[in-house]
Amino acid sequence: MIEQLVTRYETARLELHRRELRRREEAAITRLGEKTLADAGGRSGRLASLATEAAATRGRMRSIAAERGESPPAATRRRLEALERQLQQIHQTAGRLVLAMPPTGAESEVLAIRAEMADAASEQDRLRGEGQRMVEETSSRVRAWVGPRAPALVTMAVAWLIAHGYAGSHTEAILTSFGLSPHRRGSHLVSLATDTFLVRQGLPLLAAVISGYLAHRLAARAQAAVESVRARSGQASQAGTAGTRSTRDALDRRAVEKSR
Repeated sequence: MIEQLVTRYETARLELHRRELRRREEAAITRLGEKTLADAGGRSGRLASLATEAAATRGRMRSIAAERGESPPAATRRRLEALERQLQQIHQTAGRLVLAMPPTGAESEVLAIRAEMADAASEQDRLRGEGQRMVEETSSRVRAWVGPRAPALVTMAVAWLIAHGYAGSHTEAILTSFGLSPHRRGSHLVSLATDTFLVRQGLPLLAAVISGYLAHRLAARAQAAVESVRARSGQASQAGTAGTRSTRDALDRRAVEKSR
């Protein structure tokens, strides 16, 4: 049980770690794209157009900031935030393009984070498999324990329900039959509250335990009887088979002797 809890805790911890690694990966890709677009000699094709878009976006941001000063109103802040998200998307697109190109060494940070993510995913899969194995083992143990005791457990449950209902509706009569008072005054084993609790909870539990024990013994005897009958039947069948074979062998020997 403790091992299962520890395994689940480690699996949840690794899931949180993977989420943090994904966030770090996005940030590293964004930095890679920003650095690539800032390098004038390393831009060509799609990267060149992304650099132009990034420069235009930064220009609009500077113009908006210059118009409103240091304390822009809410509408201006929303425009700036939208342009910042647009610029971040441009940098991410550029970073992913760089990752799809032949390696140059600039993508080492992203690759290191991805390697760490792969290790975390592998460890998480191992823990999940181990947790599933523990669950299956526990389930098999429970079934192995409950199977032979199923008649006793069912009998206990039924007996407890019947006895509990009877004790709850006939508490005073049961107390009186034991020579105890059903009122505050009179003789009590401990007190009225304790005696009532024992009658309503203790007696049904005792009846359930006794009934379950008897049911378990009866089921064990019935199972032993069935196995004994099967064993005798098997022995009789083997004896009959052996007799048939011996008779057949004798007839074959007689036939051979006559032919001679």
